[in-house]
Amino acid sequence: MNRLALQLQCECGNTNIVTDNNTGEQICTVCGTVLNELVIDHGPEWRAFDLQQTESLARVGAPLTPLIHDKGLSTTISWRNQDATGRRLTQEEQQRQYRLRKWQRRTSASDSTQRNLTQALSELTRIADELNLPQNTKETAAMIYRRAVTKGLIRGRTIQSVVASATYMACRQCGVIRSLEDIAKAATITRKEAAR
Repeated sequence: MNRLALQLQCECGNTNIVTDNNTGEQICTVCGTVLNELVIDHGPEWRAFDLQQTESLARVGAPLTPLIHDKGLSTTISWRNQDATGRRLTQEEQQRQYRLRKWQRRTSASDSTQRNLTQALSELTRIADELNLPQNTKETAAMIYRRAVTKGLIRGRTIQSVVASATYMACRQCGVIRSLEDIAKAATITRKEAAR
């Protein structure tokens, strides 16, 4: 048991609270009342004795990215017809995987805003790749597009024109030199549409 100087106070007035790390309970030392159960420890599950160890043990995972409609938080089913060990799937397993992928595509973008973001961010990535834009410019353009969706500026405009405008603004903000004509050509729209 660890003694912690917490802001908790028991009904008996005691502020001396003990935390049992095995059960996750916070207990009053005077009357034995359990104040909290299953307290979650948000700290790391490891011990580090210097800064270098702390940095090497940091939690990692796929980084959040504005270039995916759900910011990269969902899990995707691989398109490869192999299992985790690299073994080729049987015909029956391949059909099952195909159905799972289809349902994942259908459910991942459930409302119209999510479907719009999916299509727009795909178009943005295509345009940015054609123009050889750096990653930070792509992400800035995605954030600009997301803000436009949030503010309701998309309605009545084509996805291509808004994506082209967001890309142009991102290029300006990030100091990447691309003309509006180049961006409009990559988006397969006219300069006038992109400038709106």
